Amino acid sequence: MVAQLNLLAVNLATVALESWLYGIFCIIFGTSTYLLVRRGRERTQGSGPPQNIRPPWRTPMFIASCLIALSVTAHWILTVYRAFDAFVNFMDGSEPIIAYADLSRKSEVAKTAFLVITVLISDAMIIYRVYIVWSYNRAIIIFPILTWFALVACGIAICWQFAHYTLGENVFETAAGRWITSDCVFSFVTNLYCSLLIAWRVWRTTVSAPAYGGPNIMGALAIIIESAAIQSAWNLFFFITYQAKSNLQFTTIDMWVPICGISLTLINLRVSLGWAAKGHISGASTGPRLTTQVRSFESTNQSYAMRSLAVDVTQLDDAEVPRFSAEKPVDLRRVSRGSDISV
Repeated sequence: MVAQLNLLAVNLATVALESWLYGIFCIIFGTSTYLLVRRGRERTQGSGPPQNIRPPWRTPMFIASCLIALSVTAHWILTVYRAFDAFVNFMDGSEPIIAYADLSRKSEVAKTAFLVITVLISDAMIIYRVYIVWSYNRAIIIFPILTWFALVACGIAICWQFAHYTLGENVFETAAGRWITSDCVFSFVTNLYCSLLIAWRVWRTTVSAPAYGGPNIMGALAIIIESAAIQSAWNLFFFITYQAKSNLQFTTIDMWVPICGISLTLINLRVSLGWAAKGHISGASTGPRLTTQVRSFESTNQSYAMRSLAVDVTQLDDAEVPRFSAEKPVDLRRVSRGSDISV
C-alpha cells in the first residue's frame, strides 16, 4: 500500500514546481517566438525574387503555441489563486484542506478545463508533426485522430463530473476517476504512437546519416524533442501515480500542463533555428530522403550555383595578332569561330 501524502503539502509543492516550470516555458516560448518572427521578416524582406512564403505567425505550430501559452498561463494563475483562496479567503483560511478537497469549486473546474485544453492542443500538434515528418501521409494519422476525438469526449466528461462532484467522494472510485483513467490512456496512446513514428523518422534521417557521423548526442536530443518524448514520459508518470491512488497525482497532473507547453515550444525553437525535420514533398515514399542539414545547406547555397557561361572566341589572322620581339605569335587559327565553352 502506498503511503498517503499530506494534501496540503502536495498542493503547496504544486504551486512551487508549476511556477518553476512556467518560468522555463516563458523563456522558451519568448525565445522561439522572437526567432520565428525575426526569421520570417528576414525571409520576406530579403533581396532576390519574391517567394510565396507563408509568414511563420500564420503556421499551425505558431498559432498552437500562442493558444497553449494562454492556457498554460491561465492554469498557472488558477493554481496560485487556489492557494490564496484556500489559505486566505475560504473560511478565513482556517480550513484550507476543505478548499482543496472540494473539486466542485469553480476555480478547480476552470483549472481542469484549461488542463484538458492544453493536452488537446499539444496532442493535436504532435499528430500534425507526424503528418509533416511523414511527408504529409494522411493514412498514417487516421489512428491518432480517432484517439484524439476520444480524448475530447473524455475531457468534456471530466469537467462535467468535477462540476457535479460532492465533497467527501473518493475521486479515485467515482465516475470522474474512470473518465480520468480513460483520458490518460487515450492521451498516452496518442503520444506513444506519434512519438515512435517521429523518433523512427528522425533517427533514420538525422542520427544515422553517414555524412554526419560522430557523436549522436545532438541526434538523440533531436529525437527527444521532435517526438515529444518528455510529454509521453510525464503522461506515464501521472498514470502510475493516479493508479497508485496517491495524492502525488495532484502535483503530477498540474505539472503536466507546463510540460505540454515546454514540449511544444521546444519543437518551435528547433524550427526557428532551422534544426527541425521537415516533410519531403516528393511522392516517392521509399526513396532516399535528404537530412535536414543537407536540405538547409542546399537551400542556403542555391544562389551560388554555377551556371553555363558562353564564351565567344573570334578567329584572327596572323596579320592581326600583335607581335613583339620577345614573344612568339599565338596561333589561333585552329579555334573555330563562335565556340561555346560551358563552365
